[in-house]
Amino acid sequence: MGFLLLLLVLGLASNAHDAVPASGQWKPSKKIEFVVGTSPSGIFDQTARLLQTILREKKIVDVPIIVINKPGGAETISNTYLNQHKGDGHYLGITSGNVLSNHILGKNPITYRDLSPIAMLFSEATVIAIKADSPISSGQELVMKLRQDPQALTFAVGSTLGSVPHVAVSFIMKAAGGDIRKMTAVTYRSSGESIIALLGGHVDVIAGAVTLVGPHVKAGKLRLIGVASTQRLKGVFADVPTLREQGIDGVVINWRGIFGPKDLGAGQVAYWEEVSREATETEIWKKHQKENLWEDTFMRGNEFKSFLESEYAKTRAILDELGLAK
Repeated sequence: MGFLLLLLVLGLASNAHDAVPASGQWKPSKKIEFVVGTSPSGIFDQTARLLQTILREKKIVDVPIIVINKPGGAETISNTYLNQHKGDGHYLGITSGNVLSNHILGKNPITYRDLSPIAMLFSEATVIAIKADSPISSGQELVMKLRQDPQALTFAVGSTLGSVPHVAVSFIMKAAGGDIRKMTAVTYRSSGESIIALLGGHVDVIAGAVTLVGPHVKAGKLRLIGVASTQRLKGVFADVPTLREQGIDGVVINWRGIFGPKDLGAGQVAYWEEVSREATETEIWKKHQKENLWEDTFMRGNEFKSFLESEYAKTRAILDELGLAK
């Protein structure tokens, strides 16, 4: 009986530590959940499912991976669910600058400090787009017009004031010396509606990811007049100058990152840092990166955390000036 009890105790001990291999490094021992704060087919969902495919097909992770969609509440629902599993490296989330702005706007009590930053996966260039037949010829001309009259043009800025696109436009205009408090920002229920409004002449300008406006530029319906990045885009949009080239020091990083719940251990963070880096070096990832004009801005946890601290301060300063911070 004593021998059987000893075997049982040893078995339980083994199961309790099966997530830690002999080397002492952490690795997952059960299914992984990618928690996404948007509905299926959204950009975060697409990113999570791309990672799911790569990690499975390339056998980078040897446990099942599922994507869980928990939309609503400005990502409060998804972040709350994530933090119901504090310290558990089997739960991960995909997000963007929303994790900063939603907290500052008072829409989400959880921000990056309440999670475990793991890695920035990539970023998308923010571009300034106008109708193809607009009389505005450049980003510099647009800025000059707004300096003279901040209400001369209307901007589509996403689904809510203080959103990532609104903050991006405000960063750019402030860098150019414009009065961001007097700018006319118009919200729509979705990015698609913003595009329709621009195409219909209901707004004058839109600032957003190149993947959002790119197809309409290729179709000859919209025109790009500036890229808010340190370098030009590649491929078919390589002739579009950056804002810096036009004398406007406006650089906006529209990033996507991976987070764990609060209180992840160093070993868990290190494991997912390495997995994330390996995934972004695969041919599958690089194909999507090229097709979508993603920029390779990969950052590991500590560097990513420092970046988030800086971005949070800058975002709060902009939203304070706009009178939107809570």
